[in-house]
Amino acid sequence: MSPEPTVLAYLAGIIDSDGYVTASSSTRKGRTYCAPRVGISGTRREPHDLGASIYGGSVHQYEPKDDRAHHRTQYQWVLEGDRAADVISDVLPYLLVKRQQGELALQLQEARLESRAARSDEDSYPWAPAGYDPTPSMIALAEDIRSLNVRGREYPRVWSTAA
Repeated sequence: MSPEPTVLAYLAGIIDSDGYVTASSSTRKGRTYCAPRVGISGTRREPHDLGASIYGGSVHQYEPKDDRAHHRTQYQWVLEGDRAADVISDVLPYLLVKRQQGELALQLQEARLESRAARSDEDSYPWAPAGYDPTPSMIALAEDIRSLNVRGREYPRVWSTAA
């Protein structure tokens, strides 16, 4: 059962402000894997617990180091892969600031699913030349997502203040 639209809108607002939509990449046994990633970082635990109660995962707590005793405790909730794609898919209609990252993350997820099918089916890409490897396009999508998250980047205005 999907959460209420108001809960999804609230979670999207938290992700837009204190969260992130990005992509992770890792290399194992000479093969590069990419996956969508979504998370929230902040000093109020409640939004993290909300995300974890709906989509799973754990909320991690980080205490400030001794030299930063004036800082508050930080919390983090992160999902990757299929579960992250579920979150992004559900909140995408409500994302304002990070909508483009969300759209690219879902394209990355679609490419991942196609890649999984290719490993189990000899001719998963009948429209592509023999030996087609989707990995370079997944890496490019992951890089595009991360480039949208660069600090100082100007975000397009996605709402109107006109009455």
